[in-house]
Amino acid sequence: MTNPLNTLAFDTARWEQFLGETARRHHVPGIVAGVLRIDEATGREQRFVASTGLANNRTGVETTRDTLCQIGSVTKIITATMIMQLREEGKLELETLASELLPDTPLSTTDDGSKITIRHLLSHTSGINGDVFTDTGRGDDCIEKYVALLKDAEPLFTPGNGWSYCNSGWVVLGRIIELLDGRTWDASVQARISQRLDLHQFLTLPEQIMSHRYQHGHTRDTGSKDWVPAPTTALPRSVGPAGIINSSVDDLLDFGRSFLRGGLGVAGTNVLSPESVELMAQVQADLGDADALSPQWGLGWILDEWEGHRLFWHGGTTVGNKAWFQVLPDDGVVIVVFCNGGIANRAGGEIVEAFAREFVGASTGAGVSPSGPASETVVKDEWLGTYGDFITSVEVFKAEDGQVKAKLTQGIDPSSVTSTLFDILPTAKPNRFVSRPDSLSTWSQLTFTTVDGHPCLYADIRCLRKRDEAEAAA
Repeated sequence: MTNPLNTLAFDTARWEQFLGETARRHHVPGIVAGVLRIDEATGREQRFVASTGLANNRTGVETTRDTLCQIGSVTKIITATMIMQLREEGKLELETLASELLPDTPLSTTDDGSKITIRHLLSHTSGINGDVFTDTGRGDDCIEKYVALLKDAEPLFTPGNGWSYCNSGWVVLGRIIELLDGRTWDASVQARISQRLDLHQFLTLPEQIMSHRYQHGHTRDTGSKDWVPAPTTALPRSVGPAGIINSSVDDLLDFGRSFLRGGLGVAGTNVLSPESVELMAQVQADLGDADALSPQWGLGWILDEWEGHRLFWHGGTTVGNKAWFQVLPDDGVVIVVFCNGGIANRAGGEIVEAFAREFVGASTGAGVSPSGPASETVVKDEWLGTYGDFITSVEVFKAEDGQVKAKLTQGIDPSSVTSTLFDILPTAKPNRFVSRPDSLSTWSQLTFTTVDGHPCLYADIRCLRKRDEAEAAA
């Protein structure tokens, strides 16, 4: 049911003032955000898009309504939509084995990879090591080359017996789209999504993007208060299906609108059937200890509610960029927010909260926070040790003063490895803790648990398996 609105709800100047104040408070160089709403009674559609600040604080280029922004992992919803289109066309089913479509491409170091289904890939339950970001070049065969590398990645759990956020699985889905469509994933995005929705600022390749105004990400060194343009402009093309689309706010709002209208695009063109729209929003996984973002996951969508208002959404993170994309089907509302640096999680959270109150009449809820100081942290001895996946390692140990610390080491290759030491603080849940490198960072959850019979640590939504002493020393 749509929420009654005040007369200033779609006043762009009001929202630009709010975005400007939020950006200054949280050191965000530039913000673009918008809301689309369809009135339940009349079917009337309204929207606004507001912007503030700079797309790049080195060049001084301003952020405007038509600025292209990196949507990051929101790309996964576009990839999921194309997989559901292929299902409607009878080319695959949710229970189709990936090995049937990729018969000569092992997806892990074990035979379990042959048991992975399309449903597993769409719901992050495949067990594939999720953060493989190997750059296999800019050629049209880069996704094929990337997927071929997964044979060397140790799985996190057997398919269907755990949950972990999995970028790699979405590249596998992108490769399946390429094989069934007989063209690159990028070309399928244009043919299956952009053309059906008449989107002109929904792009994947740098040569397409560079003729537009676009937001550049901004980063900082731990302890510094200065955000500077990120050294890396974007993620490699080889992980495209997991997160490289650039879009204007308007085009992403238009994509979201199709989920409010049962998959209907423009001029009577359907992106999806109403049945597929509903199926994507059905619960596929209860996340349990992996609930840092939400308690449940669908086919691509993160599933949640705001004080009883049904919500499916996804976020996006690239180098120095953050994106929020929320669809509230019963309220007829789509929300899009882009931030290109600063304390983006806090800024974006405040903006989404303001939009939720204004257009939905609900609060988004509070995030995780510590229940006491680090001196009150109690970690069981059995939880101490080193946990990791393909690019991340977390060592949990007791320092000489008896306080529990965590050492985070990350790197795509040996030349890019970084290490950071954190205090671990308690929460109200005995197996859950929070940490952050400094006060300008947001809290991350660390949750000790068992997955598929093996001790693991959830670092927010990523499952890190505990390593034995030999593995940890390697």
